[in-house]
Amino acid sequence: MLRSRLIRYAAYPALMGAVLAGTAAVLADGLPAWPTLAILATAGIAMVALLEWLQPYEPSWRHSQGDLKADLMHGAVNFGLLAGTAYGLHAFRGLLPAGSLWPTQWPLIGQMLLAGLVIDLGLYAMHRFSHRVRWAWKLHAIHHSAERLYWLNGERRHPLSALLMAGPGLGLTVALGAPPLVISAWLTLMSVQLAFQHANLDYRVGPLRRWLGVAEVHRWHHKRDYEDAQVNFGEFFMIWDRLCGTFLDRPETLRAGEVGLREETMPASYWAQMCWPFNEAPDQRDTAFAQYLWQGDQALQQGDLTTAYKRYELAHVLSQHRTRLHVRSHWAFARWAWQAHDMREMAGQLLRLMAAATLTWVWMPKGNTGGARVNALRTMPIPSELRNYMENTR
Repeated sequence: MLRSRLIRYAAYPALMGAVLAGTAAVLADGLPAWPTLAILATAGIAMVALLEWLQPYEPSWRHSQGDLKADLMHGAVNFGLLAGTAYGLHAFRGLLPAGSLWPTQWPLIGQMLLAGLVIDLGLYAMHRFSHRVRWAWKLHAIHHSAERLYWLNGERRHPLSALLMAGPGLGLTVALGAPPLVISAWLTLMSVQLAFQHANLDYRVGPLRRWLGVAEVHRWHHKRDYEDAQVNFGEFFMIWDRLCGTFLDRPETLRAGEVGLREETMPASYWAQMCWPFNEAPDQRDTAFAQYLWQGDQALQQGDLTTAYKRYELAHVLSQHRTRLHVRSHWAFARWAWQAHDMREMAGQLLRLMAAATLTWVWMPKGNTGGARVNALRTMPIPSELRNYMENTR
């Protein structure tokens, strides 16, 4: 059918091209920034919503699952936060010295794309951080709690998570001296991109999906099986995923029942979701970690170095998903090395302590027992007595 093919292959380039042309007109001083940029963002997002209703990727995702009211609140709050950020950047930039490292001699459209790269790099880094550090994940998990993907999911975020993810990239762009209008123009383009990225729209971009964070590849990031969803973190570009080895592109697709959170249950109301990250629930994996660490400490006090070392190895396997626990496991090994007068182990653990404190959120090999007798980057089989904890907790 002609309409179906047009929507499938022309929706993204036509709509994003129109928004880009509008922002270019603003940058060229042909149109006023206010209210043009706001109109472009609103119209672009509304068009994505209309197109996904006409041609949904997953028909069952067209209907509210008790999430629409909260998602509308998320959208209103986060769009307001975005507008406030743009206004604040204009005010703050005026307070900075005139001289800067920013290439002000470039055409404004080129400056906008440069600002986009810097902001997107910051988003990528903080996105990965939000998946590795417990307190950041609790804020970010609200975004992943959606049981369906559609145009409004891009703004389903805790405001603190939105600030955490966007803050470093935006701050760096401002510090480098980017004009506020350039940043505002990029944020306009970004808001429509987020709608496309999460859209329940049957559309394609061909080979460009390897370089742009479109729905085809981003859906894998929302896979319910958490271990398989540590991919495609890019918000606009896939450059950083491809450089850092987190890009995934598969011919098969995800459908209803395959996205959302696996363990956590998210409340339906907006205000309950705002409070949810601060309501701590007992974690089976953390409890087991504490138990193995305690057993190791008891064995160490009794002079049973062999048992203590084995218990610390098991604790380390369970600790690698959280920076604080990971550091504690290596500190336990260091105490073991001190009591055993093993200077090789001590040297190895001091190095691993520094790595655990700074790099846990980047990547850790599954099953690595953490002792200096094992290569730090070696992936190992999960011990049978830990398999249940590893399979049933994040």
